[in-house]
Amino acid sequence: AALNMFGKILATEEKDIITVAIQPGVVDTEMQGTIREKGATTMVPDQHAEFLHLHATKTLLHPDQPAHVIASLAIKAGNDLSGKFVAWDDENLASHQKRA
Repeated sequence: AALNMFGKILATEEKDIITVAIQPGVVDTEMQGTIREKGATTMVPDQHAEFLHLHATKTLLHPDQPAHVIASLAIKAGNDLSGKFVAWDDENLASHQKRA
């Protein structure tokens, strides 16, 4: 929340800087493997089960999906997005998303 507020304030006070906060989704990273392997002993059972379910149902995102959006925004984000918090797959970011 603090980072999102920082982005909003920065966009308001520094018009020459474009700042966009991205919610990348649940991404299939090494951390996900660690959660599945070791999380049962340290996490709330329902939360750990959710991560196991995401993996079993193959609904974790490939890192390239949100990374492509973030890289595209770094190069060509417009002022219309500055100060906003959006999910990587938000329709407003369609032009930045990797086409299948």
